[in-house]
Amino acid sequence: MVTKIAIIGKTNTGKSTLFNRLIGYRKAIVLGEEGITRDRNYANFTWQDTEYIIIDTGGIDYNKKKESIQEKIVEQSKKAIIESDIVLFIVDILTGIQEEDINIARFIRKQNKKVILVVNKSDIKKKNYFLGDFFKLGLGNPFFISAEQGKNIGELLDAIAELSSNNGKSDINYKKENEYTIKVAIIGKPNVGKSSILNALLNEERFIVDNFPGTTRDSTEESMYFNEYLISFIDTSGLRRKSSVKENVEYFGNLRTMESIKKADIILLVLDANQHISIQDKHIAEKILDEKKACIVLLNKYDIFAKNEEIDKNLLLKISRHELKFLKETQILTSIAIGPKKNVNRVLEAIVHLYNEYSKKISTPDLNNFLQKIAIQNSPKIINGRRLHFYYITQIGVRPPAFKVFVNDTKLLYNSYQRYMENKFIHNFKFKGVPIAFYYSKKNRNY
Repeated sequence: MVTKIAIIGKTNTGKSTLFNRLIGYRKAIVLGEEGITRDRNYANFTWQDTEYIIIDTGGIDYNKKKESIQEKIVEQSKKAIIESDIVLFIVDILTGIQEEDINIARFIRKQNKKVILVVNKSDIKKKNYFLGDFFKLGLGNPFFISAEQGKNIGELLDAIAELSSNNGKSDINYKKENEYTIKVAIIGKPNVGKSSILNALLNEERFIVDNFPGTTRDSTEESMYFNEYLISFIDTSGLRRKSSVKENVEYFGNLRTMESIKKADIILLVLDANQHISIQDKHIAEKILDEKKACIVLLNKYDIFAKNEEIDKNLLLKISRHELKFLKETQILTSIAIGPKKNVNRVLEAIVHLYNEYSKKISTPDLNNFLQKIAIQNSPKIINGRRLHFYYITQIGVRPPAFKVFVNDTKLLYNSYQRYMENKFIHNFKFKGVPIAFYYSKKNRNY
């Protein structure tokens, strides 16, 4: 079994800084303000040839325990403690022990977990603590570090290794036979229900859901099995227009969302079925198109829309397809993420089907038979006394399917004929809703 380690503590103690330090890169957003991390954030790291799973959690603030979002953050932290094997309980050397620390320590002790009491920010000269205060928590000797400066991190990792139950290399990255991993990013504006959809797909309250826009502030990942596929989902913060981004956390959240689009195989573009498709929605769709990512559009909150008897589902889909016509044959589905009528299984089926299309390979003979057929049916026009000739086509990649076409002179290829040929190609090989990449090259005489 892989050892799971949860980082727990009150707000602004440096949990995400330590999380990034242990995994070796900036996965979690770290800023000076409190409350950046909310959902559990998972990552893998290796120490002494052993792999671990590390879980970053939101800061616990008992002064705000009556606030809806803080209640959900506390619940996420409790789940992380329960599922972990080792708890890194982080306290702040500047503040010393406070009420939150005592309450958190009490809960950890009740779970009978292996615990390392980590005192962070020990590089700062001005300190406000008595050593005896830390022993009062009943969690053993305190371990002094500086997550920001990297002080005593190696020693902390050694302490983790001693507590770890691993007896060799982890099997965390081993795949079942015939298993494929599909990376799916869930994208959309704030408050369209992205986290609710992901919770419904996972059949678990894994991500915090709140009516307040901007609940998700960083990109976090979770995986599930569906048939022989491992689907790795990325829940992202809501994308706002640049002019509307007023906080640093929103700026970095937008950057992480854009990175998620680049890393994903498939994008679930979530729209609110009860709102008109906005310019911002179209900008997001255009970004997906520019990155040549396979896409499924989800019109969420359809149960609310369905109460309007004046517009039926077919008309909704027709209007949506017209507004997003540049996405061509991208599949558009309606979804209900909250309530007894959740209908997300077909979303999983659509993801698997689209992934297979996105990974499709076509034999070279079939490609060249198509190329000859097209050239005979509708020859390119003559330009300055010369006509474009096609010599050869071959597939050079998948996700997206990419093809290289060799011609006599790329300057003779004009836009209308290129669009004609590529549309015929998509129709002939049934690439429905999948972006295709074509590259044209002048044939070398010695080819």
